[in-house]
Amino acid sequence: MIKADCIHFKGEKPCQFKILCDQCPYYQPFPTRILIIKCAAQGDVLRTTPLLSGLKRKYPQSHISWLVAEESKPLLAHNPTIDKIISYNLESITSLLVEKFDILISLDKEPPSTSMATLISATQKFGFGLNKFGNLIIFNKASEYAYQLGVDDNLKFRQNKKIYQQIIYDMAELDYQGDAYQFYLRKEDREKAEDFFKKHGISKKKLAVGLNTGAGEKFKTKQWPLENFLKLIHYLKTDLKANIFLLGGKAEKETNSYLTKKYALKIYNTGNDNSLREFAGFIAMMDLVVSSDTLAMHLAIALKKRVIALFGPTVPQEIDLYGKGAKIFAGVPCSPCYLATCADGKCMKEITPELVLEKIKTII
Repeated sequence: MIKADCIHFKGEKPCQFKILCDQCPYYQPFPTRILIIKCAAQGDVLRTTPLLSGLKRKYPQSHISWLVAEESKPLLAHNPTIDKIISYNLESITSLLVEKFDILISLDKEPPSTSMATLISATQKFGFGLNKFGNLIIFNKASEYAYQLGVDDNLKFRQNKKIYQQIIYDMAELDYQGDAYQFYLRKEDREKAEDFFKKHGISKKKLAVGLNTGAGEKFKTKQWPLENFLKLIHYLKTDLKANIFLLGGKAEKETNSYLTKKYALKIYNTGNDNSLREFAGFIAMMDLVVSSDTLAMHLAIALKKRVIALFGPTVPQEIDLYGKGAKIFAGVPCSPCYLATCADGKCMKEITPELVLEKIKTII
């Protein structure tokens, strides 16, 4: 007798045990089936991982699937709490529309995600969905506060004191207990960074400071000025005798090359062709990371590094550094604004290198 309700069952081929169902001692029917829908952005996917701890506390016998954008899959890879990572594509959509879940948690507000959340069959749904007019709705009363944050700037920018993790725990009707990010680096993910240290003969006795010089593609307004990075590098080298490492992706290739050539003393450019997990491997080698509100900041938090987080157009109160850093927010009258572009970028310019250095000295 075929047992297609077993968590090990494949159907198109034998399962890992290669034993016929009616003779198999490893039969295990699916426990509580949970689907998380959080596709993007990468930093937001990573800061959603604390939710996994709360789910396992409330539903210890559960099978957790996570629907995510392809680019964010490396952030969830090798996580033992996640039973199935599903890429958002046509193949997965057709399969999910046939399946049935006990619990669905929808945390994105974009129509591709909310439409899927609305169409997928689940006994209980939490978070965001889509109505017949194509507008955002909520599935449960506990998601009302998160819903209001999206339509009320005064609430989001000034009144709200809840961190993101508390907000999503409330949406899922879970008890938040200060749960940490879940991110698992393997030995091979660290090899490129470790080889870099060996190749350059870098002493691990000196303070290693990573400067994430970019701001991502969506919010260029998060960019800290280049001249501020130059001044901070000077202070870190002369005042703290630190080793400086420039972090970034392809978009920061020109910036990091310029900083490397411009500054007279030795600083290290970690390269701009690292995979996401290799990039995380370099962050894992740092003692402290300076970054605006980007993926690098979230990776540093996940890896339990000391962090100096620079905020301008986005709200600092939603970010938790877990007691291992400092947030700097100049608080100019026009910020936060969540604008993608800005004529003067005053909110980031007013975060001075001197202030950043002062904060660094308080946490090292």
